[in-house]
Amino acid sequence: MGGYMKKTDRRRYEDRSFSVRAVHRDPADLHKLAEVLIRLTLQETGRSRADRRAAEPPETYRDPAAALRSAASVAGPLVE
Repeated sequence: MGGYMKKTDRRRYEDRSFSVRAVHRDPADLHKLAEVLIRLTLQETGRSRADRRAAEPPETYRDPAAALRSAASVAGPLVE
């Protein structure tokens, strides 16, 4: 039997070295971030309002069955 033969080019954990490098960036533009947040909030509010309004019957909606019932009760039974 031969000795251990390495089959890959990977290094063992003990042989690795780790380092951390800082990357300096410009600070975030808070004005733009606030504007985007406000726009997204308004967009979501508008969408949910539209969904609620679509689910509600319109204010001018009159139920035809209720109109027939009320007309029949006002006219009374037909007697000849």
